Amino acid sequence: MPKEISKVGKYEVVKRLAKGGMGAVYLAKHPTLKRFVILKRLTFRGGREVVERFKREASLMMDFRSDHIVQVYDHFKEGNSYYIVMEYVDGINLDSLIKNREKISTNAAILIFHEICKGLKYAHDKGVIHRDIKPANILISKDGQVKIVDFGIATTDKTEDETLTRTGAIMGTPSYMSPEQISDSSKVYKESDIYSIGVVFYEMLTGIKPFPSTYNGETITKISKGKYKNPKKLNPDIPTICKRIIKKTMNPKINKRYHDLQQVIYKLSKRFHIPKDQKLINEEIKKYLDGSEIGLKSNLSFKKSLISFKTLFVVIILLIAIFGAYYFFKNGYQYEYFKSKSFGLLKISAVIPKNYYKPIDRIFALGTVSKIGKIKISDKQKGIYRFYLHPSKKFKILDIVKKNRKNPKQNNKSLTLNSGKIYLPAGEYNLELYIDNQKFFSSFRLFSRKFQKSSSTLKKGKTIEFSLGKLPKRKITIKHNIYDAYTGKPIYNITDIRFFLPDKKIWIDWKKYNANKKLKKILQENTLSGKTYFFKYSAPHYVSKTVRFYSENSIDMINIDVYLEKISGK
Repeated sequence: MPKEISKVGKYEVVKRLAKGGMGAVYLAKHPTLKRFVILKRLTFRGGREVVERFKREASLMMDFRSDHIVQVYDHFKEGNSYYIVMEYVDGINLDSLIKNREKISTNAAILIFHEICKGLKYAHDKGVIHRDIKPANILISKDGQVKIVDFGIATTDKTEDETLTRTGAIMGTPSYMSPEQISDSSKVYKESDIYSIGVVFYEMLTGIKPFPSTYNGETITKISKGKYKNPKKLNPDIPTICKRIIKKTMNPKINKRYHDLQQVIYKLSKRFHIPKDQKLINEEIKKYLDGSEIGLKSNLSFKKSLISFKTLFVVIILLIAIFGAYYFFKNGYQYEYFKSKSFGLLKISAVIPKNYYKPIDRIFALGTVSKIGKIKISDKQKGIYRFYLHPSKKFKILDIVKKNRKNPKQNNKSLTLNSGKIYLPAGEYNLELYIDNQKFFSSFRLFSRKFQKSSSTLKKGKTIEFSLGKLPKRKITIKHNIYDAYTGKPIYNITDIRFFLPDKKIWIDWKKYNANKKLKKILQENTLSGKTYFFKYSAPHYVSKTVRFYSENSIDMINIDVYLEKISGK
C-alpha cells in the first residue's frame, strides 16, 4: 500500500479528500499564509489529452478574479504529477444541499440561482464555456458565498478544443447537457451553459432532475424534444417568472434560449428585491444554511405601482381621445362646427315597397353625386362623390324580429334604405342612383350648413327620397343539364322532364311543348320572372327528382343542373 504524502512542494498536506484513477484531491495548508487550500493532483497516467485539459484548466482559472468562481492560486509539476492549488471553500456543494433538504425553498433557490448566473456570466464574458454545470460543481460556503468550480472540460478557442475533444464525443453530465452538447461536445456555445443552468434551477425548485441520469436513447429523445414535467405541478409555489425562465433556458432550440445571462439577472432583479450589497446576499444565504428562511420580497414598490397606475390612466385617456375623435369625425361634427359656411348636409333614402321580391339586405344600391360647374384640379375627387344605401338600424332590428317570426306582419310594411349623413361643398349637383336594375336621377342645389340651420325645412339637411317601383315580369329562358350522379355523364336525351302549370294544376311534357310551335307559346306565357317553378326529372333505372325554385323579377335566364342517382341494383 503506497505511503500517504505529507507535503507537496511548499504545501503541507492535511488530509486526502478524494481519490480517482488519474489523481487525487487534498486539503493542504499554505506554509506562510497559514491558509487552507485545495491541491488537485493529476498523474501522467491520465493520457496526453487529460493532461492538456488539466493544464488548461489551471491556465484559464488563474486569470479569473470573481467572487463567484473558485480562485486558482498556483499550478506546478512535481515528479510524475501535475498540481493545481485552489481556494478552499468550507461549506457544502449544491448537490448535497438539494439532497439534504429534498428541495430548496423558492426564495433561497432564486437567490442562489442569481449568484450562479453572475459567476457563469463572468466566465462567458471572458470567452470561457464551462460545459459541465451541475449542482455538484456549485459550492456554497458556510458564510453564504456561492462559487462555481471544476473548469476541467471548459473550452474557449474552438480550434484548440478540437485537438482535445473528438467530434461526436460526449463530455459533461448527460442529464444536465443541452441537445447540441449531447450531439457533439466539441461544438458548444454559452447558450449550452445557459441550458444547463436552467436544469439546475429546475432541480433546486422541485428537488428532482427534469431528465433521468441514465444515458440512453429515451433520455436523449426527451432532452432533444424538451419533454419534461411542468415544474409547477411538482411545486405549485414556483412563481410564474421562474417557470418562464426555466422554459426559455431549457428550450431545445438554441436560438430560442437566452443569449446572455445578463437577461436572466435583469429579470430576477426586476421582479424580486435582491440586495445590491454582496454582503447582504451572503448573509441571507448563510441564514438559510443555518435553518432560517429567506424573506425575498417582490420588487413591485409603491413608486413603481404608482407609475403603472399613471401609465394606465394615460392609456385610458388616450383611448378616450382616439374614440372621441373617431366619433367626432365619423358623425361629421367638423363640418357642423368648423366648416358650416362652406359645406352642406345631404341625406338620400329609397323606400322599398312591401312584399318586395328579395330581402332588403340583399338589395344593391349605389349612388353618384356630381358637382355642376368648374372643378378645381386640386380636388382629389374632381367633384364626383360615390355612396351606398344601407338599411337603417331601426329596420335591421325589425328584420331580425321578422326572422324570429315574432312579428309576422313585417312583410307588409315598407322598408327604407338610407345613405346616412353626407357632407359636400355647397353648390349645384346631379344625383344618379342605381337600385337593382332601376335608375333614379335628380338635380338639386345644396346650401351651406349655416344656411340650412336657419331654415325650418332644411334644418336637418337636404333630404332626397325615392320610391322603388315594382318591376314588370319578364320572359326568361330555362336551360336543363342532367347528369349521372356517379359518372358525371350527360343523360339529357333519356330523361323525361315534366313542368308544373299551377293555374291548371297539371304536369306537362317540357320537351314535347318545346318541340311544338303552338305548344311552345303556352310555355312562354308561363315562364316569366317573379314566379315559383316546379320541375320533375325521371330516367330509366334512375331515381326521380323534383326541383323547386323561385325566379326573381330581374332574372333573364336560369340554368338548372340536375344529378340523378341510379336505382340500387340496376
